[in-house]
Amino acid sequence: MSRKGLWTSPTNFQEFSPQTTRPVMREIALRAHSLDFFAPGIYLPDPDPILRREGKDVRIYTEIQAETRVASCLESRKAALRNLEWEIDRGKAKSRQAAFIQALFNDLDIDRMIGEILNAPFWGLEVLEVLWKQGPSFILPEDVLGKPLHWFVFDVDNNLRLRTRENPILGDELPPRKFLMARNNPTYEDPYGERLASRVFWPVVFKKGGLKWWVTFAEKYGIPWIVGKHPRGMADAEIDNLADRLEQAIQDAVMVIPEDSSVELVNGGGTSGASANSSLFKDLKAVCDEDIAISILGQNLTTSVKGGSLAAAQVHERVRQEIKDGDKKIVRGVMNQLISWVCQVNFGDVERPQFALYEEEHVDQTQADRDKTLVDTGQIKFTKKYWANTYKLEDDDFDVVAQAPGGMQPNNLNPPAFAEGKEDKPHTFPDQAAIDQAVANLDPAELQDEMDGVLAPVRKLIEKSASVEEILAGLGNAYPQMDDTSFQEHLTKAIFLADVWGRLHARS
Repeated sequence: MSRKGLWTSPTNFQEFSPQTTRPVMREIALRAHSLDFFAPGIYLPDPDPILRREGKDVRIYTEIQAETRVASCLESRKAALRNLEWEIDRGKAKSRQAAFIQALFNDLDIDRMIGEILNAPFWGLEVLEVLWKQGPSFILPEDVLGKPLHWFVFDVDNNLRLRTRENPILGDELPPRKFLMARNNPTYEDPYGERLASRVFWPVVFKKGGLKWWVTFAEKYGIPWIVGKHPRGMADAEIDNLADRLEQAIQDAVMVIPEDSSVELVNGGGTSGASANSSLFKDLKAVCDEDIAISILGQNLTTSVKGGSLAAAQVHERVRQEIKDGDKKIVRGVMNQLISWVCQVNFGDVERPQFALYEEEHVDQTQADRDKTLVDTGQIKFTKKYWANTYKLEDDDFDVVAQAPGGMQPNNLNPPAFAEGKEDKPHTFPDQAAIDQAVANLDPAELQDEMDGVLAPVRKLIEKSASVEEILAGLGNAYPQMDDTSFQEHLTKAIFLADVWGRLHARS
């Protein structure tokens, strides 16, 4: 029986005693034992500093999300993933399970689900409820819906709970495989996730406050002042009457005054002090907009870089790509969790396919370049199933042209050239030099006799056939009395002579 313990040095083995085994095997650093948590048995308060300062819940960020700059940046960030293609990667899973998951996801509103999952970076957490339905043979998700975040809390063990009327403080325990969580950088200390909302809170507040004062400033200095002048000794009642008429003139631009009074328009916006103050409001708004864009998108090239530096654009694009990759991980994590639940419920502990996001144009170009290189070697022929799976083609959209003997594709746009290149160019393969030498020693008249003799039916068949399939089908009729061995020998000879014929005519 093996002993349980730890090697404290290469020669010293410390065996666990009954007293030491239990602490090592269990979690010790818990909130129930900590010095700064004194409320066991209730929910875990959200540690967000803005919420703690204001004494409110996450709903205060709703107005922040509606701010124009914030909304446009969030939409831009979501669009980066919504424009991607998605697929179910079979991996090591069986084709039956992969096809099952593919059919299931085709029935779900994946675009909406991705949009709701991508709320997680702004809110820190997005909770989605899975609505299951019982089918004839399987239990399937009928829909997956995002739910309001302020309905949920975490307990002291970081378990998600639902606040209800019956249990509004701690919340009800949730059943398994029911609620999916999309979280942005959660930790043990903060299971609610890291929020972009708290980062942009103060820039939005300062921007709104600045805009309020800017509007007041524009009203004060943007509209000309109307200055009324009255003679000394005018009664107070008449002065008040003149002031009322001046106030009405701001709206109506019409005023009647005594003959010994005067009115003058003074443009307050033309002073240097007013222009300087207006510039301060513009600068405040620009700084706030820049901070918002950097917090959400990781860059703000249009504001922070004047003149359009290419190097700066590349750096900013790389930063945004890293943020995009992080969002992809959040989406994939939620989708793969859903796939795991579906497989557990219906198939048990099996290998599961994976949800993947990709940029179609990049994948297609890479795959196309690789496939073209392999096909041009003349040694590989891809099946119709491969083309359909790789390039997302329907079976009725295309046909695979049969591969001719020798590896050449009849419709190959870049067939191997039979003509020789420069004479001083060395041969890559030594055997090729021997073949070329044998071809050079052949008599064209002998080749012509061979082509006009036993191989004449093959040549005629090639000339009148429209495809390789027709050639192969007609070869049996061309040589009805020939056995398989002789047929293969003549076919091999025909291929070789066709190669030689092409080389001779290319050199002539």
